[in-house]
Parts: sequence; C-alpha cells; structure tokens
Amino acid sequence: MTDMDYELTKQFRKESDEMLFSSMEMSEQLKRKIRQEAAAEKAGRKWKLAKSWKVAAVGLAAAVSIVVAIPLLGTPSAPAPVDNTTENVSPPQSNGGIVGSELTSLTTLTLASIEEAKASFGEDLLLPSFVPEGYTLTDIAAVGMPDEPVRDIILTYVSGEHTVTFTASRMASIYPTELFTKTKVGEVDGFVFEQPSMTELFWTIENVHFGITGPIPGDVAMRMALSATL
Repeated sequence: MTDMDYELTKQFRKESDEMLFSSMEMSEQLKRKIRQEAAAEKAGRKWKLAKSWKVAAVGLAAAVSIVVAIPLLGTPSAPAPVDNTTENVSPPQSNGGIVGSELTSLTTLTLASIEEAKASFGEDLLLPSFVPEGYTLTDIAAVGMPDEPVRDIILTYVSGEHTVTFTASRMASIYPTELFTKTKVGEVDGFVFEQPSMTELFWTIENVHFGITGPIPGDVAMRMALSATL
C-alpha cells in the first residue's frame, strides 16, 4: 500500500466512524468487525480506490442498519389500552360499513285492506284503481321502523305465476337512469324501462315515490299509474 493509499484509508476510517458511530453506543469489537468486513470487500475486488470507498460505505451502512434493527425486533409492542367500562359490552354489528344499520330494525306488517294501508301511510298515499286484466290483489304490506310512520306500502297482484307490484315509498327509488326513458305520468315526470317480458315505471308526487314493476306492457303499466293519480 502506498503512502497515499494509507492516508486516504485512514481518513476514510475516521470520517466513517464520526458519521456512523457518533450517535450510537457500540463496542470497539463490533466497530472493528464492521471495518474488517468493509476492508475484506475492498480487498476482494480489484477496483480503483474511488470505487472501493463506495463499496465500503455501502457495507458499513448495511451493517449498522442490521445492528439497529435487531434490538427493535426483540422489543414487544405496547399493549392496547383496555377500557374496563366496556369489557362486557358486545361489539356493534356492521352492515356494509354502517354500524347499527337501520335495515336490522325494519318491520313488515301484513295489512288487511286498502283502507288500512291509507290509515297506516297517511293522506299522501295514492293507490291504483285500475288492475291489469287477469291479476288479483293478494297481499298488502307496510314496511317501517317501530314507533315511526310507515315508510313503504307494497301491493302485490298475482296472475298464475306472474306478479305485479305497486309501491309507494317515502324513500327515493334507486335504479340505473341511463337505461330508463323519460316519460310523463299525468303532469309529473317519470322514468320507464320496457322490455318484452318486464316493465318498470317510476314517478314522484309530493315527495312520495311510486313504482310499478311486472311482466305487463308499458301502456298497461302507464294506465295503472294514471289511475293512482286521480
């Protein structure tokens, strides 16, 4: 080793110690071992002196990272605080990310007549007077929360294996509007989706949302809807 190499190596060792060991408590034996590994890396590769410095610096940094990481891996994480006041309380149930979803509290009641449906929902309820040919009203249901006004009224009409439903709800209907065509139900706006085996028709009057769904032609569904607006 030339005098220049010796001086450069000595200077490199001093600067490395100051940079990597100044803020850490390490034994002289461990420091020696890290320097020896860096020196062995340098000796094993016949690079120029400038490239050797880079290799040694990388080796030192990696070794120090390992030394720092090992104690941390052995340190147990602090336990989560425990609130004894909730120790015996069951965790809340989640439905679709909503804790305590009101869906779990909805109740459905079977009503005996149209008059009972109107009394349950209120004066805003409009019901059809026209029924598609061959269909018979078989079920009237009221859906809502306990001790609150009824939210939905559902009328079910049956003809053999076919079913038509008429709904009145305080909650807006959800449907893909891009598949529906704008229409008019009397003087109010509506949306209709008609295909050979199924028609869906929706409209809103005075914040009550109405809907007809079933295997009937569009003009029959419209006639049924108009009979509920009179």
